[in-house]
Amino acid sequence: MERKLTERQLEIVNEIRRIAKLLDVERLSSSEFDKHHQIAGVSTAGYQFGSWNRAVKAAGLKPYPTGGGDRSPKFNDVELLEEVIRVHKELGKQPSEREFSKFGKFSIRPYIARWGTFKQGREQAYKVFGRPEDQTSV
Repeated sequence: MERKLTERQLEIVNEIRRIAKLLDVERLSSSEFDKHHQIAGVSTAGYQFGSWNRAVKAAGLKPYPTGGGDRSPKFNDVELLEEVIRVHKELGKQPSEREFSKFGKFSIRPYIARWGTFKQGREQAYKVFGRPEDQTSV
């Protein structure tokens, strides 16, 4: 038998759905929720439902897997490296960690996990795609 949601839980579920629709995703990370929420942060959602993933499930979305095991990365290397280039072009210069955190669609964590530091991930992007200022338009 399905439990009836409290008014607060219903507000949170509706906010999760609103953000997922805004971002056009079927999975919503807690960090994306925190960037876009207008009510109740992740900790409130977790408190109301017992965990962030339970709140996501209550909203009818697929949660990201928890813990270790056979967890594949959310983003592939090419997506991460292309984002460095995109932000570089947007800023007109090499992005710092702070700038990338503000203007990029990913945090610097996956860069650190794959290349040791954000700087090394940024250099990998330049190695693969070249520096935007070195590319000439045709």
